[in-house]
Amino acid sequence: MCVLIDDQRQVVESTITEHCRRRGWELLALNCRTNDVHVVVVAGSVHPKQVRIQLMAWCTRKLKEMDQDSDLCGQPVRQNWWTERGSERFLNDEGALAAAIQ
Repeated sequence: MCVLIDDQRQVVESTITEHCRRRGWELLALNCRTNDVHVVVVAGSVHPKQVRIQLMAWCTRKLKEMDQDSDLCGQPVRQNWWTERGSERFLNDEGALAAAIQ
């Protein structure tokens, strides 16, 4: 299990925010916890699985860069930041959207 410290959580939040901005996706909710990240995004015709893959890839890059720039005292850079699972649900009505944001 990976536990994100405050600096890493900030990197994840800023990376997701910036990636959504660059892609023209509407970021409706973002909550990066120590061991969990929740995101609600309106991404047009992009499949939710692709949204998740892209966000995980960009966050991984930024976290690895952060690791390489820090003093790791000879420790290897973490390779796995995420679990394999994750929600990729379509939110097809206002109720489902409100519940996901909540």
